[in-house]
Amino acid sequence: MRDLLRWLVVGLVILAAKEAFADRYIDGVPIPDDAAVIAADPPAGFSAAWVGRWGGELKHILIVERIKDGGTADVVFAWGDAPQLGIKRGWDRPNARIDGNTLTLTGSNYSATYRRSASWVEASYERGPLNRRAELTRMSFATLLAPDMTFAAAGESIMIDSGLLENGQPIRLQVVISKPEGAGPFPLLVFNHASTGKGTNCESFKLVTFDRGFAKIFVNKGYLVAFPQRRGRGKSDGLYDEGFYADRTLGYTCEPERALAGADRALVDIEAAVAALRRRQDVKNERVLMAGTSRGGALSIAYAGMHPNDVAGVINFVGGWITEDCGLAARQINSTLLARGAAFQRSTLWLYGLHDRFYSLGHSGQNFAVFRSAGGKGVFLPFDMDGNGHEVITEPAKWRSDVKHYLDEIDASGGK
Repeated sequence: MRDLLRWLVVGLVILAAKEAFADRYIDGVPIPDDAAVIAADPPAGFSAAWVGRWGGELKHILIVERIKDGGTADVVFAWGDAPQLGIKRGWDRPNARIDGNTLTLTGSNYSATYRRSASWVEASYERGPLNRRAELTRMSFATLLAPDMTFAAAGESIMIDSGLLENGQPIRLQVVISKPEGAGPFPLLVFNHASTGKGTNCESFKLVTFDRGFAKIFVNKGYLVAFPQRRGRGKSDGLYDEGFYADRTLGYTCEPERALAGADRALVDIEAAVAALRRRQDVKNERVLMAGTSRGGALSIAYAGMHPNDVAGVINFVGGWITEDCGLAARQINSTLLARGAAFQRSTLWLYGLHDRFYSLGHSGQNFAVFRSAGGKGVFLPFDMDGNGHEVITEPAKWRSDVKHYLDEIDASGGK
């Protein structure tokens, strides 16, 4: 890969003289001081900054400054230093054309193609027979210019071999990773994603779930933060099948047996992802910190009970499996799943909100009581979320101090 990257940069180095005109640096990557994104609010399509790494190594920023009539665009194509590869940072403003969800750049002796899907872009760079790839995350131009913006917190998408088979075919799972700069190894935090509302919108299954704000908090604390996408979610292989009615168009089922079988399937995916992540050289050989929101929060609690010796702690944001629309079945399903976590004999942190449209505070409090009566240990904290109680994770100012206290407890008890 190093030789290929050296050749990749032959074309880029020719353009490096433009660096003389750049007086602004984004985590070591130069951009021209007059760069700007001129777009509707909120940005649509490609209008934004896009951040990633060619070959998972070379820092890259694409700024789509302006989309013009006729399908053309003004863009900034920028890259960082890689001294170990003999690469010098620089930027260019190549010709750009947009056709639907595809943006194509044409430079003096190279081309690059970007294919957009939701909040991600798949990119390829070509110069002669050489082709390198990258996956870029969207961010606003203001976020790009923030003093504390780093590539480590921007998120990198990888595909891992899960060891799972479906219809005889091996399953790869997508994982979005944010980590501190350097080789590590780092303690691992695995964040488990939520469901997709009612489960009736198939298009939403393919959206990649990644919380940049959450990741940034824990990257700053020294963690490698991983967001595995379970089977059929995001770009992961396989069928998304976490407890649907027999007629899948009806969405998530209220039938306890089918619903809990779907949770079991999700837990298998998490187990496979954690095992693969723990084999990475940049991950410390120690207990894993688990976290998640909504279905992901409930799964994190249950996973800890199934793997009590492998988990340092659990941060559960508004965890539950099926909404209260299912009536008494919801109480049976949710309490059964969350009670599995009782076998984890370390403290857990449960963060819930008032006025949650999916789980009332009374319902979630009863689930916590069942967990405690089964022998589980934890703290249940309610927050006033101004009518949006299911979105606790989006308000770190409300829970940051409680999480810090919890992490201090884990460290003091030798939880890692």
